[in-house]
Amino acid sequence: MKTTTGYSGTQIALHWLVAVLILVAWLTGEGAEEALEAVEEGGTAGFVPHVAMGLAILALVVVRIMVRMSRGAPAAPGAAGSLAVRAAEWGHGLIYLLMIAVPLGGISVWFLGMDLEGAHKLAANLLMLLVLGHALMALYHQYVLKDGLLRRMMKAG
Repeated sequence: MKTTTGYSGTQIALHWLVAVLILVAWLTGEGAEEALEAVEEGGTAGFVPHVAMGLAILALVVVRIMVRMSRGAPAAPGAAGSLAVRAAEWGHGLIYLLMIAVPLGGISVWFLGMDLEGAHKLAANLLMLLVLGHALMALYHQYVLKDGLLRRMMKAG
């Protein structure tokens, strides 16, 4: 993957849009459970925001990965190969993996009728924990280390 000095406007927009959608999807999960129970009892669900958010997340993350592969991304701050840089790389990798796996798990439950609700919920909670840790580390870099890391995701460069 190419390394650049900054993120593009498209990468920044996709980052924040996906972040908001993940939060909304996580907050609307209980409503989806109730809707699924209604469908299983022979009723209808109507529009289910959680399902719509999950499908949007999956589509946007695929676009995000394609943009990242073609344009690249800035290197993590710190010495290449250091523990901090490797942790950042692994953290980002796990977030990307879960941003794909969680919606696919939801699709398996909602559309394919597979009994994976527990695994889907566990993976979604793990994603939220990783995203929270990601946000906290960005704030730590910006306000404690004062290395300008957060600005990279605020202004195209």
